[in-house]
Amino acid sequence: MYERFFAEFGSARVHQRSEGEVEVQDLLDNLEANMSPSSVRDLAATILRLADSIDQNWDPGLRRSNYPVFSRAARIERNALSLSFAATKEEYRAKFRDEALGGDLVGIPAWNMLLELFKQFSGGARVSTKSLQIIARCPETTALRIIDKLEDRGLVIRIPSDTDRRVTFVALSREGLAKVGSVLERFGS
Repeated sequence: MYERFFAEFGSARVHQRSEGEVEVQDLLDNLEANMSPSSVRDLAATILRLADSIDQNWDPGLRRSNYPVFSRAARIERNALSLSFAATKEEYRAKFRDEALGGDLVGIPAWNMLLELFKQFSGGARVSTKSLQIIARCPETTALRIIDKLEDRGLVIRIPSDTDRRVTFVALSREGLAKVGSVLERFGS
């Protein structure tokens, strides 16, 4: 698995101490030599999402609808996977705006959080508060304040981790799902 990973980032050899254990310094050296800072940040966010999924013992086969079949939320839930692609597209638009004009001028941390929550909802996963902070590209205190506001408006709910008391997951509420999904449906048109 690691050999295939490094094949994408250069011809550097992966050193293993024992089966499956890669030397961390070699990994970091290869990442630094072969990736831009932006790519490393994207990789870090992806690894955090993976950790969130592992922490939840996530299994897409066990995913079931929680909404009445003819409700607006159920319609959006049925289209969640295709709408998550719209969320990714919007995320790239926002990232491009941030890079071109500066995040302090056009950054929208709450929207970035809602987009991430929608994308993870479409796959049945929850997102940790730390992951949302990284996605929003803002300090931890700011991220927590934004999550508080989103929760006060009924757009998200917090769920404590079953396995680690230090971790809190955030998920879209039914109202949050419907509102974000409606915006993404409009983007898709």
